[in-house]
Amino acid sequence: MANNTRTPESCIYEFLNKEFIGSKKYTMDKCRWSLFRTKKRLEDAGYDAMPKNIDVDAFMYLLTEAWTDYAVSYQESEFEYLKRYVKFFGNKVIDSLKYEFPQDMRVNVDWLTDEQYEILLNCPKTPLQDIVIHLELCMGFRNAECCRLILDDIHAGEMKPYLNVRGKGRGNGKYRTVRFHYKTKAILDRWLEQRARIVTKVRAANPNWQDPGTLLITDQYKNKPDAHEFAEHSGSLDDDVIIPLREQLGFHFANHTLRRTFGRRLFHAKVPIETISKFLGHESTIETLKYIGVNLDDMDEGMNLLEQYDRKTLSNKESK
Repeated sequence: MANNTRTPESCIYEFLNKEFIGSKKYTMDKCRWSLFRTKKRLEDAGYDAMPKNIDVDAFMYLLTEAWTDYAVSYQESEFEYLKRYVKFFGNKVIDSLKYEFPQDMRVNVDWLTDEQYEILLNCPKTPLQDIVIHLELCMGFRNAECCRLILDDIHAGEMKPYLNVRGKGRGNGKYRTVRFHYKTKAILDRWLEQRARIVTKVRAANPNWQDPGTLLITDQYKNKPDAHEFAEHSGSLDDDVIIPLREQLGFHFANHTLRRTFGRRLFHAKVPIETISKFLGHESTIETLKYIGVNLDDMDEGMNLLEQYDRKTLSNKESK
């Protein structure tokens, strides 16, 4: 058992170095990202993030507030990492905690309302916020797909411009092609101008700096400029984009909220489900239908359309 560790950060690294001996780097990284996300959540909410001091109230805060925007499977994953971590440091509070995860039956809260959609599109944003929100809300990208985009994936000079997207899957993932949205070029140009300024600033401070080649790069440290790619699943892109905008606008949304909203708006615009599936990179239209959902408003519209069709096709006697 570990002891005499002074900070939450050093506790996390001690746990990883002892519990993940021989593990794959990605496996250890997933746990590290999870624990650092949780540490920040706890500290931001005023809880003690030292593993020995994480109590029932802190666990319940995470389960009932901090993690509620995650899919249930994601909540369970975060919970398991944290449970294993605190037990490593002798904290047995988890043994007394009785909690059942809900079934993953997410409803309208997973989509922006029309009003929220318009507010988010039109609010002032940094060039980085502008391009990320655009990719997720107007083109259906996953957060990880935004991080994976490289400059060579951009085909803006074509007659029908498009982006190559590396989606889910082992190795390099599964590629799909997504056509430009009608606002993509302007928003992309704005970000590329900002990206060029970042590169110039960093190279002036460090001529040996290597451009990672990703579309999105960070902009760090005024006194000693630095930049690098955004790591997938690290939460760093959320820190720069999603969280500040949520606080600015006063309503909640996550990356998947934006992607689902994109799918829903295509659905309401009468885009064929097969096309929506290709936009989202789904294996089948069944997956897409589950993803975008059908609620009572959709059913009302369906019944109204059926009534209109009946009135056109049935005799007066039958339609009365």
